[in-house]
Amino acid sequence: MPTTNPPEARAGSRSVIRRSKPEDIALIRSWLEAEDAAGVHGNFLCNWSVIARAHEDQELLVYIDGKTGLPVAFQLGRLLQSGILQVKQDFRGRGIGKKMVAYCVNLARHKGEDLLVIQCKPSSSIPFWQRMGFTLIPDSDPPNKAYRVLERRHDLPAVGKPVDVVIRFYPEERKWRDACAALVQLAASGKELPDGVIQLDRRISFHEDAYPLARDVVVEAEVNGVRQFIDKAKYRELQQRGVTRCRNGWFIDQIRPEESH
Repeated sequence: MPTTNPPEARAGSRSVIRRSKPEDIALIRSWLEAEDAAGVHGNFLCNWSVIARAHEDQELLVYIDGKTGLPVAFQLGRLLQSGILQVKQDFRGRGIGKKMVAYCVNLARHKGEDLLVIQCKPSSSIPFWQRMGFTLIPDSDPPNKAYRVLERRHDLPAVGKPVDVVIRFYPEERKWRDACAALVQLAASGKELPDGVIQLDRRISFHEDAYPLARDVVVEAEVNGVRQFIDKAKYRELQQRGVTRCRNGWFIDQIRPEESH
């Protein structure tokens, strides 16, 4: 997989993915205009202001073809928000889009962001994104949004007592209605360490885009069948216990003991 800072590409060298440069943006504009004039399906020239702004913000990724040294694909949004992925028409079918997705997945993992979201636009791109591991969100606004949760495993320490953990995520109404059903229930193994911290063997995540009606999500944690806490994820007390905010939701790597006062 490409590194986050790949070497510069020259004609006849290896293809790379990197941030866009001024000369890239001019070339991309040129082939977008040519494809738009030719009626190529899925052309994003209509979003040029967004593309140009991403370049100015150093958030536009380009795929530089090793044989020509020219940009033949670009991506913005980095799969952490709705964005754009386009491959030049005569370079489609070569796995370039898949490589761009893999690169963005690697960047997200490096930043600790495991909850990805995109908009499948045009709708003909849905099969591609499904092959990339994304799941469509029913009745999403905007339409055809899709999400993916990256798995993150943790090595458990040799010391500590083995425990079984169950995490449940509820809609906000769980605060006043006990009978409210959980939106998600996930299990993990863990180790209770001498200081009382429970380290989970995997990250437990909740993707907000997948459950837009959850509003202020409520989180419940059980260890060996004993409730440790249940409250809104946004509350400081739960964040002290290990509920962590990320760009597109919440996650738990550890359950920390309640602070004594």
